[in-house]
Amino acid sequence: MATKTISIDLEAYRRLARARSGDESFSRVIKRVVRPPFDLEAYLSRIDAQPMSPEAIEAIEAQVSQRDRRSKRSR
Repeated sequence: MATKTISIDLEAYRRLARARSGDESFSRVIKRVVRPPFDLEAYLSRIDAQPMSPEAIEAIEAQVSQRDRRSKRSR
């Protein structure tokens, strides 16, 4: 496997070291903590392949419209 040397400051190193579990490598920590970017294009392709029913769309719209109303909870 190819490797790449990087420079990080001491605080970044300390945080990375604290995130380690047991004998976990720094590469594993980074892969665990830093998720791959979300692939919106692939997600939209999956959505297009399985369209929602009108009932599902109505239910989602109802939930969204409820979010627009101010909460009645005291803050």
